[in-house]
Amino acid sequence: MIIRRLVKAGQASHTISLPKEWLDKHKLKKGDLVYLHERSDKELIITPESKPEEAAPQKEITIMVDNKEMSTIGREITSAYINNYNTIILTGDSMTDKTKDIRKMLHDFVALEVADQTAKSIIAKDLLNLKEISVDKTLRRMDMLVRSMIQDSVATIDDANLAQSVVVRDYEVNRAYFLLLRLLKSAFTNKQVAELFELSPEKVLSYYYLTINLENFADCAKQLVEYLAKEKKKDKMKSVFGRVEKSYLDVMKAYFTKDRKLADGVALDRENLIKEAGELPAGVAELFRTMITLTNNVARLVMDEQ
Repeated sequence: MIIRRLVKAGQASHTISLPKEWLDKHKLKKGDLVYLHERSDKELIITPESKPEEAAPQKEITIMVDNKEMSTIGREITSAYINNYNTIILTGDSMTDKTKDIRKMLHDFVALEVADQTAKSIIAKDLLNLKEISVDKTLRRMDMLVRSMIQDSVATIDDANLAQSVVVRDYEVNRAYFLLLRLLKSAFTNKQVAELFELSPEKVLSYYYLTINLENFADCAKQLVEYLAKEKKKDKMKSVFGRVEKSYLDVMKAYFTKDRKLADGVALDRENLIKEAGELPAGVAELFRTMITLTNNVARLVMDEQ
């Protein structure tokens, strides 16, 4: 914490001195502008003027792949992507054996491309242009993918061949999910990114919570197709799934239109729907209960927005 004493400057204002280290860090000199943002009744934020010639800071990370499970490597790549590393270097003596799987993992992330490869390393570069991305459009695309997954999951009850289309869409949902997490984390930690996307801290939190619930809903839909074609209570499953689908469509409409009454209606139907789902076989019933809870989470999000 840095403490400064107020100094009276004229009849209507006071001044404080800014720390030299902060001025040097942002290359500020006499005559440069700084911006004051009132965040709350007791908080005033000072930010330096954005300078067009300044390039965004480049971040690089090296991930060692030797003596690691592929799932661990995947989690480390995901972490590096979400934390906005521009260059991800994967290296190790076992790279040759893991190259195919690692390249497949890298393809799971939007705008992350292999820039160079040797026998012992892969260098992935981030080619994302933030100005070409819309958080709202990406979120709506994620929603549309989930809707199509639900439709195909229902159809899988009668035609098991449609299961693969659900798996493919889940892959696309995951790509949108990781991209949104990356953008939202950037907006939360970088005021310039937040201003670019016109995101307040409250909106970042809302988007973040919604994104996680949608991704989990998609995972449930993917898992459901493994059960549906095998179950015998097809009419009962169609009935429950139809209600689950309606709840999802209603709650997303409520979210985008800020319809608290519609969201409350979804929440009110939760207990009855869970009870009906409980009459199905255990595996299917548990997945339906999870989907109902995720839908209710979104309803709660709509209800809690100011």
